[in-house]
Amino acid sequence: MTSARRTAKALATASVLLLTPALAGCGTERAGDAGPGAGYSSPAVGASPYVEPDAGDGAPHYRENHAFQSTAELSPADRAKGDAEVKKVETGLAGIAEGRKTTESQLHEALAGLGYGPETISTGTFGPHRNTFIIDLGPICVEGALDGMVNGLVKAEAHGRYLEGTGCVKPVGGH
Repeated sequence: MTSARRTAKALATASVLLLTPALAGCGTERAGDAGPGAGYSSPAVGASPYVEPDAGDGAPHYRENHAFQSTAELSPADRAKGDAEVKKVETGLAGIAEGRKTTESQLHEALAGLGYGPETISTGTFGPHRNTFIIDLGPICVEGALDGMVNGLVKAEAHGRYLEGTGCVKPVGGH
């Protein structure tokens, strides 16, 4: 017998010996039997034992690692005012966002036209068709974006100032 044939025969024999127990099963319990493992359910695959309540994507220490992005709580009156400002902004910007590429200066003008002072408005761009804005109304921040490529989508939200001392501008970094 040649060396190649002996190697092939040895590999085939080893494969059969290794796969036979796996294919045959290794226990005598059948589905539906109430054996010693009945009632036990294994944890979900990929589930973390370190999940914190309200932990975003479930990563350990999520809240701790993102604490620098925390905002001040709004009072009920400020929450109501913030929600009204969001509605005003979303309605007011819908016309300039619809089917067009809006520039930062057009966005700034439109927000000023809604009654916001130029010192309270910050604008920026994110990609070729998306503009972002922040309106600083003291304890209330209105933050949002408009996207001309998504049928004039205008999204905004009201929140309190960032606790890191950056006002209405989201802090970058953390620990």
